[in-house]
Amino acid sequence: MPVFIKMIQVFFLAMIKYFYAPIYGLAVKLDFWNTYFALISGGSLAFLLYYHITRLLQIYYKHFMPSVNSIIPGKVLSSFQNWKKRRKERRRQRKKFTRWNKILVKLKRDYGMWGIILLTPVFISLPIGAFLLRKYYSEKNLALFYMLTSIVIEGFILCVIYWQMAKI
Repeated sequence: MPVFIKMIQVFFLAMIKYFYAPIYGLAVKLDFWNTYFALISGGSLAFLLYYHITRLLQIYYKHFMPSVNSIIPGKVLSSFQNWKKRRKERRRQRKKFTRWNKILVKLKRDYGMWGIILLTPVFISLPIGAFLLRKYYSEKNLALFYMLTSIVIEGFILCVIYWQMAKI
């Protein structure tokens, strides 16, 4: 298989599962630098896409949902309102804080923007990290730059670790 095709495969895998893309590059016998460049380009492009799509979804939800609700038939809207009441009542009766909620609150409170930036490429997925960064830290001008820098640095560290483990 040509090297270019392997790089495209690693590129698209990095867009979906950033953490596992270097392992795949190693499995298809792609050299270190080709894997690294496909990894960081795929991860960076995916993060930018998710980051900007999140903004579009936020705008849609804020501005277009009220106008959509005005054209929905009354019967559908009333059944939806009843469903929302039942759901609200069920949610009121269950646990308020799950383990995952506590982890996310602690991550934002204790580590803030830097925790999201450092943990997104490896532990948190790129779409969730893009959503959190856009929602809580979009006013910070350098947040996007720091995130892309984190993707590049952590990609290099992942590639080095996987190549060293392959030599053992």
